Formats: sequence, structure tokens, C-alpha cells
Amino acid sequence: MKTSEGRLHPFAAVLVSLQIVKGLIVPLLVILLSKHSRSGSGSPLYFQVGWGLVALAGSIVWGFLSWRRFRYEVSDEQLKVTQGVFVQKKTFISLERIQSVDLMEGVLHRLFGLVRVEVQTAGGQKPEAVFPALAREDALRLRSMLEPGKAPQGQGQPGVLSLSAEREPPKLRLTYKLPAGSLFVAALTTGGFGVSVSLLAAAMSRLDELFPDAQVYRYLWNALDAAMIPVFALGILLVAWMISTIASVLKFANFTITRKENKLLLTRGLLERRQVTVPLRRIQAIRIVEEPLWQLFGFSALYAETAGYGAQKGENAHLFPLLRNREIGEFAKRMTPLFEVPASLKHHTLPRRALWCYALPAPLVLALAAVAAGLIAPWAYAGLLLCPLVMIWQGWRYRSAGWSREGRMLVLRFRRLAKTTAVIPLPRVQSVSVEIGPLQRKLGLSTLRIAVASGRRGAFFRLAGVPEQEARELVRWYMDRNKR
Repeated sequence: MKTSEGRLHPFAAVLVSLQIVKGLIVPLLVILLSKHSRSGSGSPLYFQVGWGLVALAGSIVWGFLSWRRFRYEVSDEQLKVTQGVFVQKKTFISLERIQSVDLMEGVLHRLFGLVRVEVQTAGGQKPEAVFPALAREDALRLRSMLEPGKAPQGQGQPGVLSLSAEREPPKLRLTYKLPAGSLFVAALTTGGFGVSVSLLAAAMSRLDELFPDAQVYRYLWNALDAAMIPVFALGILLVAWMISTIASVLKFANFTITRKENKLLLTRGLLERRQVTVPLRRIQAIRIVEEPLWQLFGFSALYAETAGYGAQKGENAHLFPLLRNREIGEFAKRMTPLFEVPASLKHHTLPRRALWCYALPAPLVLALAAVAAGLIAPWAYAGLLLCPLVMIWQGWRYRSAGWSREGRMLVLRFRRLAKTTAVIPLPRVQSVSVEIGPLQRKLGLSTLRIAVASGRRGAFFRLAGVPEQEARELVRWYMDRNKR
């Protein structure tokens, strides 16, 4: 039995210390910026700085001990990882259960030629083993020993993560790379704008807590005229849009997807370069997402629902950030051959009576809530003005919804804000259910609910407004096809 032993690069001690300091930044800033304790007495500055230095020294010592006690061994049957400062923890991972070995290079990693390695097992919700910093050659050698069917390989070229270091016959290697133009289009029009607005609003809500004596909002209220408030709000939205755009560029720059036999390698990132491995057998469904602006120009983004990955592995789900609709069929055929994405994406539309199930409930609830709130605060009646907009949006959802079935493939189409087309092979379906509400019962309609294995809780696809008889036929079709 051959055994290969190793340890982390010494710079791992610095990375662990920095990670601890990163978690202490906010508490330390609160201590340093606060001038009064809860009792009202002031705290000496040297006392506050002293606590900060103690925390810094503790993080350095902890990082050094973490690096010193970290060991790993690879044999013909298993990976053994030993770590822990006060409590020694030994992890044994069978090589047969290892599904993927992911590589990541942060800014500091790239400066020193290091790589972070994460080992994912079958059914794991998070990486079973994490190597914070290995020399690039050691990381590639470790991956070659852990991934099944791979022979040890030589050193990679300086500055290149690993794709060029793995030499295979060209016929086994299929690659798509995101063009620079598509990257900027995706960044400028991505749906992450709403997330940026939420984060910016949350940060602004904490200003008065962090700077109680500054009275930021009172100063802004006195400084701005009533006519300038909309301009200020527009500026906030512009900043949020810029943050979203920059974040998308940093995340998806140099995006490349490569199929190598039965797995996909996804590489992306400008400052932090990541390479993750997605076994094809773990892909449960494909989602084709069209943002409202993308629909005007015929673009979509492709996602994969993968079994066994936790929430922190969300980057695995992004198969391609932006692709023309006419190229989706060929892309899926080459990269995910088990998923037969119809080139035309034809589907059965919902019956006209289903429009009531979409257009009526949401505006009605909003109107009742606005009237009830208006009894307490008259300005709440303004919420009634949103009812027509909500009704239009719900009608848009109705027009976008539909389904189709071809062979052993089920295709569902629905919309929240972006239009989503889910392509689901029957063998990947975990369960099928039909839900019927009071209004749907009177109209002879139902809601079709499909569950597939993905992440910690699975992924669910719901399509409302399907005729009850056709929904039950879909259930019988699913059961009959699975028996074959």
C-alpha cells in the first residue's frame, strides 16, 4: 500500500489568522468607535486598543498552531486528515466516495503561488476536507490522487490554475468560454441589482448605530430640499447598480466550462479564481433563466440543480452566465448530453380560465391590506395604486407559463420576475404532486409540483393553472415511464 503524506504551506497560518481577524473587524470597530459604555462612563482609548491587540495576537497564535497540527495522508483506499488546536480531529474519507476536488485561488493565494483545495463527498452538504493553502504543484498532485481514473501528473505552468496541466486527447475535451462582450452585458443586466439594493439599505440603516453622535439621517433631512430627495434616492439606486455590475464582473470574469468525459470543470473569477468540478451524474435538472432585458435580445443564463452540494456550493449551479437562446440546444447536447433541451422550447400554454388564478388573488390581498392599513394611517391608501401594476405583472406570469413532455423529459416554464424553463429528466424526479386550491377547484385547475434532489432541502418547481385532468395525466405518465 503506497502512502503519500503532506502538510499545508506555512502561509496557511497567515490565512487562518486573517480569517479570524476578518470575523473580528466589526466588533472591534464598534468598540473603537463607541465613546460611551452602557453605563454612560467613557472607556480609555488605550484600553480599547489593548483589547484589539490581544485579539490580533490570539489570532496569530491560533493560526500558527492550526498550521502546525494539520497533516494529511493519501493511501490507495482513503484520505486521512488530522487537524485541531486543542482537540485533535481525524477525518477518514474513502476515495470511492469522493465526488469532486475543487480548487480556489484568492488574491493572496495567487501572490504566493498557492491553492485552496476542497474535497466533496457523495451526499455531503459541505466540503469534508479543506486545505487552506497548498503549493500549486502539491494541490495538483493531491487532486490527481483523489480523483478516480486519473494518473499522477506533472507540474502546471506558473500562474495557470490547472486546466492546461491536465493533458487529454482533444476529442475528450469540450470547452466554452464566456466572451468579454457577453460578460459586460450579463453584468449590466443581471438580477443581482435587487440584492445590492437590499445590502445597501441594510448598511445605511446601521449608520446611526455606528455613529450615534453624527445623526446622519437628521443631517441629510436638514441638508436636502424636498425636491432633492428623489435625486438622492436615484443616486442610491445608481450606486447599487454599480456595485452589482462590479461584483458580477469580478465573479464571472474568465468564465470557462470544460467537459471532460463524465464531469464538468467550471473556472471563473478575476480577483478570486475558482475551479469547481461537477460530475454529470449529480446534475438533476437544468434551469434556463431569461431576465426581462435579456428576453428582448434572445439571451439566457443556464443553471444546474446538483445533488449533494450545500448552500455554500452555489457556484456549481451556474453552467453559463449568458448564452443566446439559439445556442442552448447545442450547448446542452455537448456539455450535458442527458438533457435534451428542445431547440424551439415549444410548450402547452395554460387555459384562459387560469388567468383568474394569477390575476385575482395577489391584487385582492394587496387591496385589502391597503384598506386595513389606511384605517390607521391614511397614507397607506396609496397602496391601492399598486394593484393595477400587480395585476399586469400576474398577467405576464400567466402568459409565460406552460409545460411540455418529450420522451423521458419534462419541461416546465414559469415566471417570477425572470422567465424560467426547467428541463427535468424523469429518472431525476424525486416526487410529483398535484395541489388544488378552492378557486382552482371551481375552475377545474391545479398546481403541479415537481421535486428533485438539490442542495440540502432539494429543489421544487411549481406550475400553477394546469388543468386538473392534464396534471393527473402527467402524474400517470411519470409513473408509467419510471416502470419501464
